[in-house]
Amino acid sequence: MKKYYADDLQVGTEFPFGRWPLTEADIIAFAKVYDPQPIHIDPVAAAAGPFGGIIASGLQTTAIYQALLVDALWNDVVGKAGRTADARWFRPVRPGMTLTGKSTVTGLELRPDRGDALISLCSVLIDADTDERVCQVDATAVLFMRGT
Repeated sequence: MKKYYADDLQVGTEFPFGRWPLTEADIIAFAKVYDPQPIHIDPVAAAAGPFGGIIASGLQTTAIYQALLVDALWNDVVGKAGRTADARWFRPVRPGMTLTGKSTVTGLELRPDRGDALISLCSVLIDADTDERVCQVDATAVLFMRGT
């Protein structure tokens, strides 16, 4: 498996995500543990609610983003730790959707004196069927440079 160091990356580098299909059962199972609100776990109450049916929790959407990012990038970098994350949700994630997207390097500050770099990423999740954006996460992390 290839390992990326900070100095192997550049602004504009993209990491495409795989695909993550969601069923109603997936949404309900996650929400029963982590976000047990009626719009996530009760089909009858959700149908009468503001979204007209079950929707995924923002927490679940963010967890899916993280899983897709790990597969696309984090498993292949020599990193230290995440630093910040700012998530925004643009539309409900519903049963039957398949999420995909990409992460793009938007900033890179090499710090040779510390042997590391600050990396900024903009990650977007989209509905694979409509190409509509459902979530965006802007994040920073600290990665090692070569030779550290």
